[in-house]
Amino acid sequence: MKIDITPLFQRNGAVLPLEFTEWEDGNSDYLGVVEFVEPVKIEGTLKNENEVFVLEAKGGTEVLLWCDRCLAPVRKELCFEIKERFAHTGSENEETETFSGDQIDLADFVKRGIMEVLPMKVVCREDCKGLCPVCGKDLNKGDCDCDTTYRDPRFESLRALFNDDEEV
Repeated sequence: MKIDITPLFQRNGAVLPLEFTEWEDGNSDYLGVVEFVEPVKIEGTLKNENEVFVLEAKGGTEVLLWCDRCLAPVRKELCFEIKERFAHTGSENEETETFSGDQIDLADFVKRGIMEVLPMKVVCREDCKGLCPVCGKDLNKGDCDCDTTYRDPRFESLRALFNDDEEV
């Protein structure tokens, strides 16, 4: 995702419209993403403001994620924004990204935008029951006969105080 900024050089206030679509290469960079269902689409502008190039763009894609409760695949649309400033040399007063040559590579900024909008938890539906912790059966498809009662071993000595066969 490289942008040729040659048309913006030496022209203060010049604006370059951006619009491109590109498939994301690997899913290993994105935690929890099974695959990209659609390519990443970017639309925006790049403007020359006194040799500082200001990028304002919106992007979007659709990904396939795993449900955190039952591991069913879930399609999720992601929309993100990129607002960055670029310059050939960094400035102390401004937060700018530096670049060399006549191209700006947006791959890392697109990746960061996608990572920022990835949900922390994904569920296939709000009433998802998840998987049985004993046998692993999908509880959305039906109940199982497993005993899922968990007894904390730290409280077993207290439980002995309330047994019916002992007197206190």
